[in-house]
Amino acid sequence: MITLTNGALELDLAPEIGGAVTRFAVGGKDVFRPAPNGAFAALDASSFALVPYANRIENGVLRFQGREYRLQRNFGDHPHSLHGDGWQSAWRVASLSRDQASLVHDHAAGDWPWTYSAEQVIALADGGANLRLTIRNRDVSAMPTSLGFHPYFPRSASTRLTASVAGMWKSDATMIPTEHVAGSPLLDLAHGALVDKAPFVDNCFTGWKSPARIDQPDAGFSISLEASPECGFFHVYIPVGQNFFAAEPVSAMPNSFNRREPAAVTGMRTLAPGESFSIAMRLAVRSL
Repeated sequence: MITLTNGALELDLAPEIGGAVTRFAVGGKDVFRPAPNGAFAALDASSFALVPYANRIENGVLRFQGREYRLQRNFGDHPHSLHGDGWQSAWRVASLSRDQASLVHDHAAGDWPWTYSAEQVIALADGGANLRLTIRNRDVSAMPTSLGFHPYFPRSASTRLTASVAGMWKSDATMIPTEHVAGSPLLDLAHGALVDKAPFVDNCFTGWKSPARIDQPDAGFSISLEASPECGFFHVYIPVGQNFFAAEPVSAMPNSFNRREPAAVTGMRTLAPGESFSIAMRLAVRSL
């Protein structure tokens, strides 16, 4: 376990658990959902990186440049491949200081059929946390990619989520997008959705204009969740009856590699050999 500190800010990292954040707190109050003691998987953590792709690939079948690749279905009996392999791999510490760490994941072509490297830079500064995720194609052929961050937040009866979005993808029962609709019919994000009153949500919102705002009145602060322009999609996960939710800046919609729409719609990116792609997220905490 690695602990970064800067004033009242504290952030714990577990490089061996998907390079995940396992705690982020300000003045002892949790900004992220803290990982339980003995956590051994990124899904139990506070936040983790989505690399080399974000969200789902339908039935583990990836179609790219006229070829079809079959990927491992890596989430129990779920029918789709989920979140890439970074979250299920150990990362190594490339550099470390009191308030900043660099974690690296090197992937040799295998189940994901391209060789790549990924780096996370996590830093505490200016009253918040800054995270940057970069992927570099180290293969001899072009590689598809999408990236994202998957932070979990505590949820109380008064937690509100506010965001400016243009539309939302409706999904089938296995959470593969089916129909794009205007606005945010599941959540009144424009006016601040009361998270604890929401139905089950696991949907991708489009045309997101950063930042989103998370108000935590019980904790006495709000969170400004900012992301770099490459993250034009905002995925929200609100399970029923749980004390947490996820608000995820991502660079593409689920199953983007298999969609027929142009990349400008899906967010899918193609990296030439040696090319890299980065996204960034900042969480600024302010008193209410």
